[in-house]
Amino acid sequence: MKRFAVVLALLVSGASWAQGIDGWGRISAGGGFRWVPNWWFQEKAAAVDRAMIPTIDGGGQGTASFGLGVSSVIEISVDLVLGYQTFALHNPDGDSNPYTSLTAGALLGGRLVGTDVFFKGFMPYLSLQAGPVLSAISSRDQMVPERVNLGLSAAGGATVKIGDRYGFTLEVRYLQARNSVPGISGINVGGVWFTAMFTYFFAPALKRDLDVPGF
Repeated sequence: MKRFAVVLALLVSGASWAQGIDGWGRISAGGGFRWVPNWWFQEKAAAVDRAMIPTIDGGGQGTASFGLGVSSVIEISVDLVLGYQTFALHNPDGDSNPYTSLTAGALLGGRLVGTDVFFKGFMPYLSLQAGPVLSAISSRDQMVPERVNLGLSAAGGATVKIGDRYGFTLEVRYLQARNSVPGISGINVGGVWFTAMFTYFFAPALKRDLDVPGF
């Protein structure tokens, strides 16, 4: 809790003496790796003689993020996320059954953003978001119904600005979302997302004095 308070203080203090993000818009896009631990599912699959074949717990992912600063430290953000994973289970007859798992979501929320923290152009942030998340799991021998549920996301990261309009962003996100495989158990389809993104910033519109007609 103390570490979280220190991070918040750094973000707010960084923006208090800098210009902040008020009125600035941005688009961030990139991808990386999604780690999807499923120890509970693996245990339940083994208990019904459907043990999971050892593999990497995760797969590739892509993220697109859009934001608009509504104060010097607060940004409204919409993130689109897409993750893909494959795994396989043993069948009782000794054969294997491969599965593919696709997760797609649209998340809405806010960011707390610092500007010029530690050095000029360094912008750390924390975000909380929620929104619909679709999970589609398919296999050769089993039908798994698609599921849309409410996904909850918490993320932290930082952008290093390159000039006024460009930046490079690293982010770690936790997404809570689940589906279920009939006959086995629920399965985690959210996971921890490690993302590298390119960011483009849109400058605020210039404020002009109102034109007052002469008499």
